[in-house]
Order: sequence, then C-alpha cells, then structure tokens
Amino acid sequence: MAKVALIKGDDRQKNIRRALELIKEDIKLNGRHPVIKINMVSTYTPLSATHPQAVRAVVEFLKDMGENHITIAEGATLGTTARGFREYGYYDLAKEYGLELIDLNDSSSWKVAYVIHPDLKPHPVKIAQEMLDPHNYIISLTRLKTHLQVGVTLTAKNVIMGSILIMDKNRLHPTEAGNRVLDFNLFSIMQHLHIDLAILDGFEGMQGNGPIAGEPVNHQVAIAGTDFLAVDRVGTEVMGIDFDMIRYLNFLWDQGFGEGDLQKIKILGENIEDCRLAYRLSPRFLKWRRQEQKGIYQNLAWELG
Repeated sequence: MAKVALIKGDDRQKNIRRALELIKEDIKLNGRHPVIKINMVSTYTPLSATHPQAVRAVVEFLKDMGENHITIAEGATLGTTARGFREYGYYDLAKEYGLELIDLNDSSSWKVAYVIHPDLKPHPVKIAQEMLDPHNYIISLTRLKTHLQVGVTLTAKNVIMGSILIMDKNRLHPTEAGNRVLDFNLFSIMQHLHIDLAILDGFEGMQGNGPIAGEPVNHQVAIAGTDFLAVDRVGTEVMGIDFDMIRYLNFLWDQGFGEGDLQKIKILGENIEDCRLAYRLSPRFLKWRRQEQKGIYQNLAWELG
C-alpha cells in the first residue's frame, strides 16, 4: 500500500518537514545524488513558482540525513532560469547551504524522445540528461495548482515539463489541439523519467487559470510520498477536484506508474476531509471537457443509429 503524508498547519516550512518525517523510513537515497526539481514556470509571477522556504525545508531534512551535495534544478518557461533563481532568492539559498543550481534549459547532454502533434506525426523533443540519470534521486517539489489545459499541474507535470529543453516545450502542447494531445504527450515523456520523492506545497495554492495567471488559495497543507502518482492523487482530492477528469494522471495509473486508487493509499497525518478545499478550475479546461463529452455522446448516438 502506498503511503502519503498529509499535514495541515500555519507554517509552510514546518508543514513540509513534518510530512517528510512521517515517511522518513521510505526515503532511501542509497548513495544517489539528491536533485530537487523546483517549478518556475514563470520568473515574473511568484505564485506560479516553488517557494524558497519550501526548498529550505527539504534541504534541511536532507542535510540532517547526511546529504551534503544537493542540487536544485529547473528549466524556466517564461523568463530565464537565472532570473528566476535571482528573483526568488535561490542564489542566496545556494550560498547559505552550499547548493548546486542547474539550469536544465542549458543542459549539454540530452535524450531525444518523441511526441505527437495534430498531424499525427512524431515530433522530437530533448530531455535533459540530469533528469534521466539513474544515479540522481529526483525530488519533485511544487505547489498545488490548477492548469488551463489539463486541469491540475502537480509533481508529475513539474518534472515532465521542466525536463524538456526550452526550445521544445511548446511541442508538447500545440494550442490548436486542445488538451487531448498534451495529456498523451505528458504520459509519453514520463516513460523516460523517474520521480523518487514527490512533495506538494499547498500552503498557498493557485486556482483558476493556472499555471501562471491563477489566483491564490490559502490552503496551508503539505503532501509528500515516494509514490508520485499517489501524492498527485491525494493532491487532486484535497483540491476538491474529480480525479477522473485529470486524463494524464489516469493514463499513468492505468499503465502502472503508481497508485491512483484512493482505497489503496495509506494517509498519514491528517484526514483528507479535514484538508479538502474546493479549487476553482480553469474555465478553458471546463469548456474543452464539455466539448469533448458532447462529441463522445454525438459519436455514440451516430454509431447506435
């Protein structure tokens, strides 16, 4: 049974530390190098990015475990990664704790994978080697956020999109294709990646037109586990979102990437019911879902005659 820690409290850093302590026995680096994949989808919108205090909590936890060489990695989408490191205080954090900062957009080594476009042809994208290296212990650390195309962006999407080099990120979700192509492409790219520890910082989440233009949600929760899919499953639940609507996470569950059945996830700490807060989904996402559902019913009616 997958274990997921769920904590609620009035201190972001303490929430994350308490969540990690609850699953400490499952966190086994076994000599691998910890790489904390943060989220800076926009270097101009702090609410869209991983809060540095959340990173501080994880770094101090790892330091207490005896890990002295820790890397922070990201490949920003809007604005340069260097700007994000500067604006959000990561250079200061790196100096304080002796951290290594890596811009995944500048990766000198990569693997080519393939995604699809509406033309139904394979399109190549480059995945940064740092995120593929089996010797790296990948930690996905991001906020609870809604997403205007696929509903939510949590620990899985944080790693998938951030691992793609900047010139290829748009290839995953061509706007003319709605959200169906993006859901499949996220699933496809995750087959090349791994997440060893998943952490959701829901102290202040984002609702509405995420992952950039949404509005803040004062939620004050933290979620952590070594099964990233189980963590994202609990994340959708505390956001009050129907998991069945999140297609790419269901693709991953169906193909055995992790546990998506809430009945098979052991919650440590708080009860989900005590932490649930309804996030408002993006109107664009809801519109596309309604259109897709309408199309399914129309096709079914035609087939049945």
